[in-house]
Amino acid sequence: MSKGRRASPTRGTRPAPTSPNATLKRRAFDPTRVAAEIVAALADAVVVTGLDRQVITANRAAADLFGRPLDDLPGTPIDDLVAIAERQHVAEREQRAVQGEEQRYETKIVGAGGDERVVAVSTTPLVVEGELVGTVAALRDVTEEKHAQDTLARSEARYRNLFESASDAIATFDANGRFTTFNHAAEIISGYRREELVGQWFAPMLPDDELPKALAHFQKALAGETGLFETSFYRKDGDVRTIQVTYSTPRLDEEVLCVIRDVTDQKMLQEQLIQSEKMSAIGQLVSGVAHELNNPLAGISAFAQLLLSEKRFPPDQRTAAEMIYAEARRASRIVQNLLTFARQHKPERTPTSVNQVLDDTLELRGYELRVRGIDVQRDYDEQSPETMADAHQLQQVFLNLITNAEQAMERAERDQQRLTIRTRRTGNVIRVEVEDTGPGIPPNLLERIFNPFFTTKPTGSGTGLGLSISLGIVREHEGRIWAENATQSGARFVIELPIVAPHPTGEFQSTPASQPMADRLHVLVVDDEASVRVALQRYLSSRGHEVETTASGREALARMREDAFDAVIIDMRMPDVSGEQLYGELKARDPSYADRVIFTTGQLVDDTVRTFLASTGRPCVPKPFDPCHSLERVRSDPLQARQAVQLEVAAVRTALILVLVVVLVHPEDPVLTSRNFPGEGHAFLLAQDLDRHRFALLVGAEDAHRVRRVRGLPPADRRDHVAPLQG
Repeated sequence: MSKGRRASPTRGTRPAPTSPNATLKRRAFDPTRVAAEIVAALADAVVVTGLDRQVITANRAAADLFGRPLDDLPGTPIDDLVAIAERQHVAEREQRAVQGEEQRYETKIVGAGGDERVVAVSTTPLVVEGELVGTVAALRDVTEEKHAQDTLARSEARYRNLFESASDAIATFDANGRFTTFNHAAEIISGYRREELVGQWFAPMLPDDELPKALAHFQKALAGETGLFETSFYRKDGDVRTIQVTYSTPRLDEEVLCVIRDVTDQKMLQEQLIQSEKMSAIGQLVSGVAHELNNPLAGISAFAQLLLSEKRFPPDQRTAAEMIYAEARRASRIVQNLLTFARQHKPERTPTSVNQVLDDTLELRGYELRVRGIDVQRDYDEQSPETMADAHQLQQVFLNLITNAEQAMERAERDQQRLTIRTRRTGNVIRVEVEDTGPGIPPNLLERIFNPFFTTKPTGSGTGLGLSISLGIVREHEGRIWAENATQSGARFVIELPIVAPHPTGEFQSTPASQPMADRLHVLVVDDEASVRVALQRYLSSRGHEVETTASGREALARMREDAFDAVIIDMRMPDVSGEQLYGELKARDPSYADRVIFTTGQLVDDTVRTFLASTGRPCVPKPFDPCHSLERVRSDPLQARQAVQLEVAAVRTALILVLVVVLVHPEDPVLTSRNFPGEGHAFLLAQDLDRHRFALLVGAEDAHRVRRVRGLPPADRRDHVAPLQG
């Protein structure tokens, strides 16, 4: 072999191995076949369509998606594969793809068995050798995913609907205490729009003394605990509301969910109920105390009058006795006012003098006003008419205003403390003003002071209910109440009440008097108080009557079996047998004895006592009584109870045994009270059937008088209807 010539390989020797890439390069490469293999292996459905919108080819995944044999797909119109409602939409998308725009969208196709499936479609133009020949669409079945999304969306919609329509406020907070969500009820309770609070810290909305408690509960919520607490917060308008907060943490360390309920009104009702229960308990306590006070006061008053009736009583001692009597009467009025204020009663509109109610209220606060050195100025319109009102409710309103005025002047100089009360008639309303010389009311609080639980007093010094309750009472009377600052200094509360006239009734006509009974009568006094028994015995005996006394109801029954009495004076409250029980036994034994009974009591405001007395129709003398000016009248029977009676002078002495305190009452009220007592020195009528002999009597003045009484007249006008009796 010559030099430079390559030697031939030895026969039987294997050639050297070559790489795969070299093999591909040696073979003829078919890109279309390779692409088809790739498409066939894809999990997503692939459909190639021509410009005529018919399928050219598709992969196995597409055949499975449409539920058709793979060989049947070529030549199938696209519209046959798409849900009818989606055909127009798909055609528009393909047209855009043909124009060179890649399209991504969702649509519905008709799957196996005719079921509609939701698919996500990505369509691109198909270009071969520079020529647009159709489109290639990749489809992914997202039916289950869309179903889950729709279910979640519906759930979220339901939650959002519940969230927004809930009557309780709902708010969520992030781990830093900032608002993240806020429902419509929360907007109403707080006064803020949600965009004003989202992202804001909750702390500025709470009073300083409430913040530590709220932060402690917030930390518990972040730790995964659930709980409930009560607090207060400031509304946007500055009003303070009481809320109950229930909290939890659905996603630990992420958000705190709070359900917030406004319990301000509920708390107000609870406070009113507690206050009502307190007043009921106080009323029961005062009733018992009043009875114990009225008994000794009755004795003091009676003995003072007995001393004053002595003609030879020394002048200096007479002055002392008059002072004793006056103070006893003053103490009696205070007890009566306490009973009236504390007693639970049904609202009742009666002809009421606003001036008188104000005087009664000032007498209740008299001691505190004097001790504080407050100068009380009464500027009354004496011509102010009566109006139909509930005197007890008005007294509660006036007491609230007067007490507030006292407290407002606590820091004022002692000689600068002045309480001015004015009444004026203005058109058809009675205007009442209660003015103090305190610091006044900040202008921004004038409209809020009547809100429930609003108070400027320190914690524990007030409930914030007094003015709101007063507002309710005045509105019930169809009136108005407001606050304003006085011209110089201090605050002024103004009340306007409509003047409501009582129903006209006309004048009572007098009837001829029957013949009086004998001058000397046999009287039995039944009372467990020795001072009352002795006073009555001395007084009646000095008038020539035969008087027996006993401290026991049972002994009284025994005496009445043995002897006859013309009149029986019975105390309502005794240790062994009550006045009610004694009256019942007398009536069952002999109805004529029941007609001779006169009751005395120190508990005239007790509803049970009043109901019983009303059922008997018998007169009742409230303790302490006045022996010297002792009668108005006592009913003889229901038909004649409203009739005034002309008297003969001979009847004067006999009347003294029957009733020992004179009062003016409404004709329909069977219980005598001292509320409208017109003053001393007047004579009043008594008509009473005693031992089947009806007689009319007049007492209380040196000379006999004839009284004409007009129902509905104010007390000041009644004295004009007292005329001397001729003969």
